[in-house]
Amino acid sequence: MKSIHEILDNSASKFTHKSAIIFDDLRLSYDELLNKTQFLSNLIQEKISSGNVISILSENSPFFIMSYFSILKSGCIAHIIPPGISDFNLKEQIKETNPEMILSNTSFEKKLNRTGLIKKTFFVENESKLLESNNNDFYGNKFHEVSSIIFTSGTTSKPKGVKLTHKNVLTATSNIVKMISLQPNDIEINSLSLSHSFGLGCLHAIFLQGATSLIFKNTINLNEILKKGKHENATGFVGVPTTFYQILSSFTELFSSTSSIRYLLTNTSPMKKESILQIINLFPKANFYTYYGLTEASRSTFLLFNKNKNKLESVGKPAPGVEINILDDDGKPVSTNQTGEIFIKGDHVIKNYWNNSKADESIENRWLKTGDLGYFDSDGFLFLKSRKDDLINVGGEKFHPEEVELVIKEIPEILDAAVIGIPNDLFGQSPVAFVVPNNEITSTQIINNCSKKLERYKIPIKILFLDEIPKTDSGKIKRNTLRSKFD
Repeated sequence: MKSIHEILDNSASKFTHKSAIIFDDLRLSYDELLNKTQFLSNLIQEKISSGNVISILSENSPFFIMSYFSILKSGCIAHIIPPGISDFNLKEQIKETNPEMILSNTSFEKKLNRTGLIKKTFFVENESKLLESNNNDFYGNKFHEVSSIIFTSGTTSKPKGVKLTHKNVLTATSNIVKMISLQPNDIEINSLSLSHSFGLGCLHAIFLQGATSLIFKNTINLNEILKKGKHENATGFVGVPTTFYQILSSFTELFSSTSSIRYLLTNTSPMKKESILQIINLFPKANFYTYYGLTEASRSTFLLFNKNKNKLESVGKPAPGVEINILDDDGKPVSTNQTGEIFIKGDHVIKNYWNNSKADESIENRWLKTGDLGYFDSDGFLFLKSRKDDLINVGGEKFHPEEVELVIKEIPEILDAAVIGIPNDLFGQSPVAFVVPNNEITSTQIINNCSKKLERYKIPIKILFLDEIPKTDSGKIKRNTLRSKFD
């Protein structure tokens, strides 16, 4: 298999009448989804030559999935735009990718028009018309090495266009299937954004196995999502740590009543130990996994929490075909348990970015310089510390914000926390904590708890209360957004 759209072709051949996706009250079989995708691909091929960029701006929906696969079938490159994108970033991405066409729902038409960059080839298709169509005339598969462009979330810098190839995506997809042991009879609850590599990667893996994906617009109504999953006898659940926290806080009984669940998957963001153990206890027969990866190198490691309860702070071991090195500032390998920068190599790693020679400097001899700090322990498990840019330096004493965050998250009244360093004329920087409480608690109580477990220079000088911590779709803290509060 050399192209992503062959995933859908193959499963439509093997599992013709089986449900590929379930969305609200709509069910589409693999055969139906393929036919509608081919119909849209024909429309694209009438207007656009292969190798050109076509953008998608849509919420999670069958329309998004059909648009994505139809672009690839047309031999074009899918530029995937997150639906919550700001007007400024939307305009920047359109400038950088210069799409020949934009596939979108009419609900985004005003937003797109505000960019002032829309070409004559701008194409808004009413989703219901596509869903009603059964026209399966098809011009034939085409292929282009580059499959898609997804801009990084920009946690620490300006978003970069990640240029993924079919080979990158298929390699990562194969590893998901292997590591989680996905089966054709699986039914997966996926409320993740399909515009992000976590959510889209899960969809790829489900389709590769001919399984079924329960997709939702977002995670706003978790109660309905969990009810739907129980009704459909879902076997899998994928979500970022924040979603699991919300479920454990408000929907534990409903969640655990879905007895058909056999696997759960979260991602890189650090998760409370007690929450991990609580989920394992709720689903004693299910496997609970996490992974580490970037958009540039998806699913680089995997960890099965159930069998590694003494490694809950780890992100696991490298996936098949993945090499990981930890290097110091001089580019030399570090010793076991010594922290350095993480470098990744494998067929899942991108070759370069989209028209960004500066960013390309982070890729050398197929090794991706991630900017993440971590270490391997003596058992070969990878542990993440923080982003290289996120280190806090207080009078020459450097530490990782995650260390403080984990201490704060241990407080029962705290749901979530984020720590940053802010400028200090005397010490260079001082730590400040942002917290999301789930019960009444004071700043003094939080600081007192930190003073019992942390060195003095690591104790936050200020506690700020928020309704939620700003995060990317993958659950990574947007520290630049928090720092901007002190500009």
